Amino acid sequence: MRLSLVLLLLAAVGLCRAATDTCNILSAKSPTLRLKRHLFCEYDTSIRPVLSKNTAVNVSVVIRPMLMNFIDDKSTFILHAWISFEWTDQHLTWKPEDFDGVQETRVKSDEIWVPDFALYNSGDMETSQTGIPETLCQLSHTGSVICLPSIKYKTLCESDFTYWPYDKQTCTLRMGSWTHTGEEISFDFKNSSIDMSNYRENNEWKILNYTASKKNPKYSCCPNETFPSLLLDFELARHPTMLHAAYITPAVVLMVITLTVLWLDSRSVERISLAAVNFICHLLCINDLHWMVPVNGSYGSPHILLFFRDSMVLATFAMVVTTLLRKLQSTKVAPPGWIVATVTIVASNRAGRFLLLDDNNVAGDDKQLVSNNNSGSGDVEENVSVFAAKTDANESWRKLAIIIEWLAFIATAFTYIMLIILLVPSPVSWK
Repeated sequence: MRLSLVLLLLAAVGLCRAATDTCNILSAKSPTLRLKRHLFCEYDTSIRPVLSKNTAVNVSVVIRPMLMNFIDDKSTFILHAWISFEWTDQHLTWKPEDFDGVQETRVKSDEIWVPDFALYNSGDMETSQTGIPETLCQLSHTGSVICLPSIKYKTLCESDFTYWPYDKQTCTLRMGSWTHTGEEISFDFKNSSIDMSNYRENNEWKILNYTASKKNPKYSCCPNETFPSLLLDFELARHPTMLHAAYITPAVVLMVITLTVLWLDSRSVERISLAAVNFICHLLCINDLHWMVPVNGSYGSPHILLFFRDSMVLATFAMVVTTLLRKLQSTKVAPPGWIVATVTIVASNRAGRFLLLDDNNVAGDDKQLVSNNNSGSGDVEENVSVFAAKTDANESWRKLAIIIEWLAFIATAFTYIMLIILLVPSPVSWK
């Protein structure tokens, strides 16, 4: 039994020696392995890679956006990007001639010191957006380190849906060191700070403009220290093609229908029917907009929603006016004198007769006017008295209704023109 244990122990020692010999052989044959053992023998990833504590680590940053999305109902901007970090690690230098001419190698980011780069205005509190995700970094014999991790940043934006669906949004990413001051780690952009060569366009949003800048604020608590931050500003524009067809075109159609209602004869059944259908269509459009238009904007209600609201008020006005005029023209009570006088004064004018009277009345009035002109009288009061003598009670109510119809049409058309100028958004230029 003892002999068996001794034999097993000797076998284990032999295996360990064989493994050690193999390891030694590999290290002797592979200069990269010798280099790695040389570099990381006593390396500490928590120590800044500078020889003097008063020296800052200069980190150059280049943003390479890949994908972008803006979730309007949450005012959230999401950026998928490659971010290039480059700095010098003075603890990781070597002489290439000591390692068979090896000038660079690849190391994992969790094996070396990396800057604690963080997104300050993160919109995702469940996922850490501090530090560099694990990736392979290129290490040069001069100590130069280049890391190119893939990062997903999510931030909240101050949304403005005033001109929806032609709205533009501006989102800012504010980044920097999480725990170090500017005197310890200095982040800065390279000349080509934002590289869009690998960016793939979003189907709903387009990046109109982008800028990169750096700020070095100071605070009263630490007057001798700076806390620099890198700012990325993206200006986005919505692609409105589908929404234009779904909401802008119906708005124009409903505007035309409302004006058509006021153009038709108030005594016709078609007018009251069209007015009712027009009102229902406005209700349906506003109800649909309620679910489509984001309600979390910071600058008030979208203009397109206000346009539909005011247009529905005008549609209601058209329907009420139609009902009242139908009732007015069916009354048998003789009109007051001031109504008759108003109608006759309007009808005495050529433009008024052309707009307010039917063809037969206009022709009769023209004949009367010609007769008066031939007789040489030309007196307006005489024309008014002649016209009043021929107008009975029903005809006065009818002419009053025509006057109100035209006034309502002109007022509504003018209101729509003002609404178009003030509320209808203009398409965003995508050039």
